[in-house]
Amino acid sequence: MHWFVFCVISVFFGNYVVKAYSGVEEMYYWKEIIYEDLPLNDDTLIGKYPYFLPYNNDVSGVEYHAQSGLMVTTVARIRPGIPSTLNAFCVADYAKGTSPHIWGFPNYERNLLKASFYESGSSRNLQSTEKYSAGYYNFFYRTKESNGRKNVHQSISLYNDYSHATDYCIINLYCPNVDNFCNRLYIVDTGTLYYSPSEIYYVQNPAILVFDLPSNGCQSRQFKLIRRVEIPNHLWKNPVGFVFITPDYQPKGSCDDVFLYTINNFDNSLIVYDYKRGDFWSFTDATMKPILAEANIFMDVVYNIPLGIANVALGWSDKNGDRNAYFAPGSSLAEYIVSTKVLKSSKSAYKDTSDEFSLIGYRGCNSQTYKQVFDPTTGVIFFGDLFAHRVHCWNTRLPLNPDTIGVVYESDEIIFISDISIDSNGYLWFISSYLPYMFSTQDPLNVTEVNSRVFRVKVYDAIKGNVCDISAYYLT
Repeated sequence: MHWFVFCVISVFFGNYVVKAYSGVEEMYYWKEIIYEDLPLNDDTLIGKYPYFLPYNNDVSGVEYHAQSGLMVTTVARIRPGIPSTLNAFCVADYAKGTSPHIWGFPNYERNLLKASFYESGSSRNLQSTEKYSAGYYNFFYRTKESNGRKNVHQSISLYNDYSHATDYCIINLYCPNVDNFCNRLYIVDTGTLYYSPSEIYYVQNPAILVFDLPSNGCQSRQFKLIRRVEIPNHLWKNPVGFVFITPDYQPKGSCDDVFLYTINNFDNSLIVYDYKRGDFWSFTDATMKPILAEANIFMDVVYNIPLGIANVALGWSDKNGDRNAYFAPGSSLAEYIVSTKVLKSSKSAYKDTSDEFSLIGYRGCNSQTYKQVFDPTTGVIFFGDLFAHRVHCWNTRLPLNPDTIGVVYESDEIIFISDISIDSNGYLWFISSYLPYMFSTQDPLNVTEVNSRVFRVKVYDAIKGNVCDISAYYLT
């Protein structure tokens, strides 16, 4: 019998119990998001839309930078009336159980939409043969050399001096990636305002942005743009699917010796960016595609959102700097693996690498996941269910099957785990939001009720007493 049959039985006939788990703290929550010192009045029109519509704003991503005390937050622009898509607040300013006010990162100016983005020429159906490029907002140029001479026709994105990068706009983000190794923020901007299937504004090419996160960031609120580079047109079809980005630092190298893995879960593709050389290439494989029978998300109603590969979680590095890259389509119960040795080779992208992408196993019923994260201290992967009100764990030393999946937290307060991460202090952070609801409907949020919640738990407390504690597993 297929996994899907078991899962249907589980969803409609299984008993659901809310449990308490020691160590898990509800840190923050939001009903109506409050932005600190917005530069415009709420009813100021940007094009045809008001600047701020509270019932369209929901925090979709959070990641904590422990060195500065900064919590980076995102509000996905999948509805109009969102004044700032990339934001932050300082954890020291807010007690547990409060609703922090957020402010635009690096500032509101960079997040400000323009009336021209909504002009008639910007809203259209993107044909498979058509790619758009604004030709501006690109700040990384390198000229390849041929026979010792510069070849202008082979120029691709490079600049080391970003002091001139003053004319750029951040359009739409889902989730940030805070890197505590080199104190950087990595984000991928879709460049697209997706308000409904019939109202899409293709503003600019999707782009990778990298910011410096200084230790005094909460005090100075000054964040240097290190790099902005557009993702080449030929590597994507639907820019709306750019959600997550994962850095892969190389051993004994500088902070620029890093490969960035960017996922497009609508194109079912993984795009690699060699940060040091400035080159892009991509991978597609059958393992990255959604299983349509497993694409239902159960919230107040059933939403059918076929999601391809969602993100990659990187395992331990070997002596050569290669890792296991764990991944799963959002609409699938299966988990897959590929070596970063394959991903880091541009030559691999142009040959048949299907044998390199391997099935690990199946997580079990109702275990579709949007994002997963690897903890290097324990070897455990943490992930949230798309619709089962749970956060799970799996110890990568064990085979993957329903018996080796542990429950970290279970509560009816969890709607949809849209982001999950681990900070440098050993805390697991995860956020519950209404992201699928916001994406699939036009109904406003009820701002008199809690719409998003942020939780925290120590990694060791998260696995204590369940199968992910490897010692407990072998003692049973």
